[in-house]
Amino acid sequence: MGATQEFTSGYGRGLTVAAAAAGAAALVAVAAQDGAVAALRVLPLVALVVLVVWALFWRPGVEVADGEVVVRNVLSTVHVPWPTYRGVTRGWSLVLHTTDGDVQVFAAPRSSATAQWVRRGRDDDGVRPVPADGRPVRSLHATAESVGDAVEARHDALVRAGHLDGAERLRTEHGLRPVRRVHVAGIATAVALAAAAVAVLVTA
Repeated sequence: MGATQEFTSGYGRGLTVAAAAAGAAALVAVAAQDGAVAALRVLPLVALVVLVVWALFWRPGVEVADGEVVVRNVLSTVHVPWPTYRGVTRGWSLVLHTTDGDVQVFAAPRSSATAQWVRRGRDDDGVRPVPADGRPVRSLHATAESVGDAVEARHDALVRAGHLDGAERLRTEHGLRPVRRVHVAGIATAVALAAAAVAVLVTA
C-alpha cells in the first residue's frame, strides 16, 4: 500500500567515505615510503579501522515497510513484524516497543533542540502521509523524530486500511515475534583483522 522508507545518516556515510579515503591514502604513502611489503603489513589495521567506522556510521539504518520495520544496528539486525509492534518512544534515541521487549534504534538519535522546536511548531493535523507505493523512499536524516513519525504513520495507515485486523490472533496462531540476526560475518571479519593487526605489531 505504500513505498518502503529507508532512513540512514548522511553524516555517517560521509564520515565512512572520508575514513576509507584516508585509509587508502595512508596505504599509498606507506607503499611509496617503505615499499609494498610494508603497506601489506599495515593493511589489516587500516581495514579494521574502516570496517569499524562503516559498522558504526554507514550500516545502521531503519526500513519502514508494509510488512515490518527493520532495524539495522551495529551488531545485529532486528525484523519487527507489525503484529508485534506496540509503539515508539523518542528518547536519546528511538525505541521500538514490541511484544518481546524494546528495540533500541542506534541509527535514530534525538535531533537537536532547535529541530525539536521547529517540529513542535508545525501547524498540521497530526496525520502524516505515507509515500505512495513504488520505489523505496530514502532519507539521509535519520533522527528519533523523523523515524518515529514514519513508523507511527505507517502503523496508523495499516490500521485504517484494515490490514492489521486480527493481528493479535495472527501473532498468536503463527508465533510471530521480532527476529534478531547477529552480524556474524562482520564480527568475525573484525576479529580476524584485529588478530592480524596485533600479529603485525608483535612481530614488527
